Amino acid sequence: MQHKKPTEFESLDDKALALVFKSGDLSAFDEIVRRYQGRVYAAAYRVTGNREDALDVAQESLMKAYRKIGSWRPTGGFLSWLLRLTTNQAIDHLRRRKRHRQERLDEAFHSDSEGAPVEPTVVDTADAVHGNEIEERIRASLVVLSPMQRTVFVLRHFEGFSLAEIAEDLNCTVGSVKVHLFRAMKKLRNELKDFAQDMPGSRQR
Repeated sequence: MQHKKPTEFESLDDKALALVFKSGDLSAFDEIVRRYQGRVYAAAYRVTGNREDALDVAQESLMKAYRKIGSWRPTGGFLSWLLRLTTNQAIDHLRRRKRHRQERLDEAFHSDSEGAPVEPTVVDTADAVHGNEIEERIRASLVVLSPMQRTVFVLRHFEGFSLAEIAEDLNCTVGSVKVHLFRAMKKLRNELKDFAQDMPGSRQR
């Protein structure tokens, strides 16, 4: 197979570029990284809420895309597939982070060396605390969604995709997207009853 020169990849659209990579031209991966690393990092950051975690997730997600390109189907959009993979990677990262945090808290609570655990510092800015808490609770609650519900919610409210764009990328109908989005919002509102009015899309009809 004749490989393209790196400069030739720049003129390809998303699907064509992904098809070249999927066909075995691994040099296309450099253009994929150049073109999408910003979006991948942004998607990871919106879920993790942490720069260091987002950088780790973005790197892991791009490497997973490299290994799993064979599972991508041209019937769906490549960018949405990559962002979906990133979101799932970020959710897994959150689960690990939560488990490690709990382990550290348990260690601190049961430590006899310094007595009782130190109380956390109180932040005075109530609005900032409330906003951060909403974002953190939404991120943590994404784990209760099914993979499809999570994908639709993230693409719609985190990435700003239209319903039609999501339907095209996921190879389903707009009606199906609406159903998944409705169920996702219902689950999240149930998880975040005390913050429901501040959730993304809470005032939409």
